[in-house]
Amino acid sequence: MKKVLLLLTAMIGTVLPSHAQLVINEIMQSNIDCIMDDLNEFPDSWVELYNSGDASVNLADYKIGSKKGVDKAWQLPGKTIPSHGYALIYCDKEESGLHTSFRLESDDKGKVFLFKGSDQVDLVEYAAMPAPNIAYGRLTEGSGEWGYQATPTPGAANCGKLSEFIKGTPNFSVQGQVFTESNNIRLLLKLPEDAPSGAVIRYTTDGSEPTTQSTPFTSAFYINQSTVVRAKIFCDGYLSAPSTTQSYIFLNRKPTLPVVSIVTDDRYLNDPKIGIYVDGTYQSGTENYRFDWRRPINFEYFEAERKASSLNQLCETRIQGGATRTNKLKSLAVYANKRFGTKRFEYEFFPDQKPGLTKFKSIVLRNAGNDFDYLYMRDIIAQRTMASHADLDWQAWRPVIIFINGEYKGIENIRERSNEDNIYTNYDGLEDVDLVENWNDLKEGDMEHLNAFKAFFNEHDHTIAEYEKWVDCQEFINLMAMNIYYNNIDFPGNNIVLWRPRTDDGRWRFIAKDVDYTMWLYGQDNYDYKYLNWLYYKEYDYNHNWGANDYEATRLFRRLMEDADFNREFIDHMAVYMGDFLNYEGTWKVWEPMYNQIKTEYPIHRKLYNEWWPNYNEEMDKVKTWLQNRTNFMYQHLADYYQLEAPKTLVVNASLGEEDLQAIQFTFNGIPLSEGKFNGKFYQDRSVVLEGKSVGDKKVTGWEVKKDGVTTRVDGSQYAFTMPSSNAVVINAIVGIDTGIDNVATPAWTWQRAGSMLTVNNLTAGTRVSLYDAGGILINRQTADGTSLQFAAPAHRVYILKVGNETIMIR
Repeated sequence: MKKVLLLLTAMIGTVLPSHAQLVINEIMQSNIDCIMDDLNEFPDSWVELYNSGDASVNLADYKIGSKKGVDKAWQLPGKTIPSHGYALIYCDKEESGLHTSFRLESDDKGKVFLFKGSDQVDLVEYAAMPAPNIAYGRLTEGSGEWGYQATPTPGAANCGKLSEFIKGTPNFSVQGQVFTESNNIRLLLKLPEDAPSGAVIRYTTDGSEPTTQSTPFTSAFYINQSTVVRAKIFCDGYLSAPSTTQSYIFLNRKPTLPVVSIVTDDRYLNDPKIGIYVDGTYQSGTENYRFDWRRPINFEYFEAERKASSLNQLCETRIQGGATRTNKLKSLAVYANKRFGTKRFEYEFFPDQKPGLTKFKSIVLRNAGNDFDYLYMRDIIAQRTMASHADLDWQAWRPVIIFINGEYKGIENIRERSNEDNIYTNYDGLEDVDLVENWNDLKEGDMEHLNAFKAFFNEHDHTIAEYEKWVDCQEFINLMAMNIYYNNIDFPGNNIVLWRPRTDDGRWRFIAKDVDYTMWLYGQDNYDYKYLNWLYYKEYDYNHNWGANDYEATRLFRRLMEDADFNREFIDHMAVYMGDFLNYEGTWKVWEPMYNQIKTEYPIHRKLYNEWWPNYNEEMDKVKTWLQNRTNFMYQHLADYYQLEAPKTLVVNASLGEEDLQAIQFTFNGIPLSEGKFNGKFYQDRSVVLEGKSVGDKKVTGWEVKKDGVTTRVDGSQYAFTMPSSNAVVINAIVGIDTGIDNVATPAWTWQRAGSMLTVNNLTAGTRVSLYDAGGILINRQTADGTSLQFAAPAHRVYILKVGNETIMIR
């Protein structure tokens, strides 16, 4: 590969003075770990300035930027650079001092401008860097010849040698994988075919990046225990990409979960000054793990044994969480970035929960937060139960086995982020958003719209129609219903995320997060099923107030509940959900298959972390008991608190057959019933509207109603009534053939469901096929160009399938 030789060029109408005293001397677009800055971080990119004159200069006279025009440049701080001295400028968007408001582009051409006053005094144009940690600079100080530096020299004289780049990386005779039995793996490393003469492979097995001092590969060697190998090509006069990493994991048992291997220099985790995993010595009184320092890692994801990794890429990580950073096993946020060579994690991590999502900017390896020593899944139980049945932005979940530098670390949960990266993944790459955490902590965009919204709901007497212009009220109901029912006492002053598209009609929505301080966590006596977090108090109560649910944090909900229509909607949703899925049976239906995923590996995990206390089965039984009591308590509590009439038992469609349930979409006060049934309570004297809409060749012709020992029949697909004072009302839909549907016999098309895939057959080309969830939200839409189409449709969920003008419900 030829050297790139880019000369300093003049902008149109500007002549660069040949006697410019401060010049750009060296740059690095993608700094992985070449230099560490004054924040104990690795800046994304950097620019070295050189004072070529005989007198000192003050940086305050200069600006630096990546775009033409001094008004777009970053003002450098007051710092004196001596004659023939250097200054490092960190291009990392930190926007403070020597840390600029911009980054250097790593995968494209770019420019760096230097201004003194209003005059442009230097300009460097550069091409995309061939690999991370490669510097581009002058041959020597003052030289007009530019190229890749044989050795980066930030803050010091350039090395005086320009180098070419080696294409290709070492070849491994055996790819990294997970082994379930003792074995001797014979590993051979080979140079690529076009490697230059004199090239040699050097490797490490301790997680560190190979250097010129690392062991050279000379002959095949054997691996019989968990080992990580990083290999890199070295040759005089040449540069090469960062090492290639392969992990050989010996699990000695059949894995019941995917395996993640993290490989990194041990210093980045455990060094007293720069390690992110330890108490450390960086700052007296503050443990290292309290900082959000990012460190480079290699990330490999193994879906199953004896298979090459599905992902293997260089990225970076930091410690994630609040109080749970003290846990021996820490949560890690893991970031993909184009600076590292691969822009995204492109993998379908959650096919059973969010099929088709394959582009992730970042993920979390979470230690279950407050639930670390207990169920290890309280948060996801609550989130997934609600999100499986109702509209909610949430964090999907997948448990994995973690190895760090070949050492077993137990189980962590891959989770989606609860920040702008969640929106990017779930909303087709949407990035232009306002996003605020905990009501005041701005993460993206600005506070202008939220401040206006706060001013709006600070006042009384608004209608739900007026609120709908600001906020998605239905999603907010779902968020509140979940947190209230499962009793999240760390909400909504904490663990609440608001976001909106930055458009004229963009409304606020919410991302569920950290629903782990719930369901009798920690087991104190007063944390029984009757305990409340008071998040919906009408007025400020000093006796039941703390930071997570203070007066300001609960204001939006309290104001909304002043509106009769929203009040009715919320109470209806709570009552209907608790008779549908927000109860012990509905929760366990979501929880049990999740528990089955971890139950084999979890005892092995616990041998590393508080093995004997608490007892997992005892904790699980306590939560089950809590859930079994919670529903009836909540029905009565809502009645007491909002002065409703007594909750009365209501049972709907308990005797209806599965075939009829699949053919009809049932709603209760407009709220879809996930399985067409209801077994709960509703409040006396409140209106009830039951409706059955045909999604097949059947229809509801009437309703059989039993109350006070009397059975009556009501005709029609809709049954509206006022909840009576009877102790129990039992209602069943009467289902018959819908003679109003064309082709009543059987449509020409057919469908079948196998595992997580739904196949529609016997289609005519051009037929439009749409798949919706039970709530009518579009999941996928395709147009047939042949006789069949396939959709990702995980089991245990209800779907609505529309083929042309024909619609059916699929369970």
